[in-house]
Amino acid sequence: MLDIHCHILPGFDDGAADVSESVQMARMAVESGVTGIVVTPHFRGEPDSLRALNRLVNRYERLIQEVSRENIPLRLFPGAEILCLPETPDMASRRELPTLGNTDYLLVEFFFNESVTYMNNMLRDLSRYGHHPVIAHPERYEGVQEDPAVMEYWFGQGYVLQLNKGSILGSFGPEPQDAAMAALDMRLAGLIASDAHSPNRRTTDLSHLRRWLLERYPRDYVHLLLEENPGRLLRDQDMVPTESY
Repeated sequence: MLDIHCHILPGFDDGAADVSESVQMARMAVESGVTGIVVTPHFRGEPDSLRALNRLVNRYERLIQEVSRENIPLRLFPGAEILCLPETPDMASRRELPTLGNTDYLLVEFFFNESVTYMNNMLRDLSRYGHHPVIAHPERYEGVQEDPAVMEYWFGQGYVLQLNKGSILGSFGPEPQDAAMAALDMRLAGLIASDAHSPNRRTTDLSHLRRWLLERYPRDYVHLLLEENPGRLLRDQDMVPTESY
C-alpha cells in the first residue's frame, strides 16, 4: 500500500513531535503493509509560508536518513497539505506550492466550515494553473456532509477525492463516516490515506482499514484505492476511474 497523506515529518506541525515518533510511525506503516509514504506537513497557501520551505526540506531529508539508518524498508516522497487561502491561486500560478512527489498533483484542504462556493472557485483556479487538485478528506467538510452531491460535482470536474482512514472507521463521528461511505458506495473516491499524526493516535497502520474494506467492497476496488491510484499519482499519471468497480 501507498499512503499519500501523512504528518510524519518531525517537529513541523501537529504531527510527529520528534524524529523518534517519526521512526515509530514509519515502522508501524511497514508492519501494516505500507511500502511508501508521501510526507505532507500542513502548509498555509500564503506567501509567508515560503520562508518555511527550507526547514521543511531539511527535515524531510533528515527523516530519510533516519529511516534508512533504522533499516526500515519504506520509501518517502516529498509533499505538503496546502490550506487554500485567498493568495493560494497566485502562488499556484507561479508554481510555488509544494506538490505530491514533485508531480502536478496538489493535496489541498479547506477550513471545515468553508462555503462550497469558495471551495469550487479555489479548485477551479488551481486547475487553471496546471495543478491536479487532490481534495483532502472531503467527507469532513460541513458543506459536503449537508449535501454529498458536492462530491459528485467534484468528481465530474476531475478532482481527486482522498478519504481518511479515520472517517471511514468512524473515528470522527457519524457525519464524516456517512459522507465517506457515500463516496465509497457511489464510487467517487480516488484514494484513501491515513492522515496519520502520531504513533499513538491517528496512526500509520492501514492493515485494519484494508481488512474492513475487503469485507464490504470488491478486492479490485480496494486495491485501486490503496495501491493502484496512489502509485499512479506518484508517477504523475491519470487516476483510474472507479465507476466500473
